[in-house]
Amino acid sequence: MKLMKHLYQVGGVGRSHFYDASAYLLEGEDGLHMIDCGTPEGMEQILSNIRSLGFDPADIRDIYATHGHYDHIGAAALWKQKFGCRLYVEQEDVRQVEEGDPVKTTASLLYGSSFLPCRVDAVLRDGQRESFGFQISMEVLHTPGHTPGSVCFAMDMDGFSFLIAGDTFYGGFSPAIGSDEGRWKKSLDRVTARHFDGFTFGHMGPNVSCDADTRLAELKRQFGVYYNPWFKPMKEAFRY
Repeated sequence: MKLMKHLYQVGGVGRSHFYDASAYLLEGEDGLHMIDCGTPEGMEQILSNIRSLGFDPADIRDIYATHGHYDHIGAAALWKQKFGCRLYVEQEDVRQVEEGDPVKTTASLLYGSSFLPCRVDAVLRDGQRESFGFQISMEVLHTPGHTPGSVCFAMDMDGFSFLIAGDTFYGGFSPAIGSDEGRWKKSLDRVTARHFDGFTFGHMGPNVSCDADTRLAELKRQFGVYYNPWFKPMKEAFRY
């Protein structure tokens, strides 16, 4: 589904398998780019979504990861194998992705699946900027907290300031996956000190949330007030 000119949501809530976090397709002048790519369970539906938009998945050049979790990039090895695209991950999440750590990637912990170990082609660095043509650019913001290597992508979409937040907002907290409350609070301070016209996050249907500055500031105020220990793992079936 088209979010704005040259940017589409191709996976996630209402778009692919329920394991999948939001996956985005960015049309650049030099080819296609993805931000997160979902799970093996959702890959065929995401491919179908891309083709239905009139794009050829073979034109995907790279995958930019918001962080190294199964729901976000669990299928990265399959995308690389099938299309030869490059994978970019922030340094602090590289090891778990390349080793397929079953807990730190949440693959076994939450989904009862295996994370296919995947070689990372390049490391995302804080402040790194990418230009895609069509007056579209992207800045990498290292926002540790949910995981040590979590990032947000600050997009300039032809003058529209747009944040792709991954799990930096609304993400789950657990020491088992390396969550750190202190670092997370600093990350939220950093993001909310900037201006954004709109945003989306990793478990949101295909739409753009506007009045972003107010919404993000309010989310920061909610952070860490009362952690929920009753999170339901997706691998389990519950009657209630």
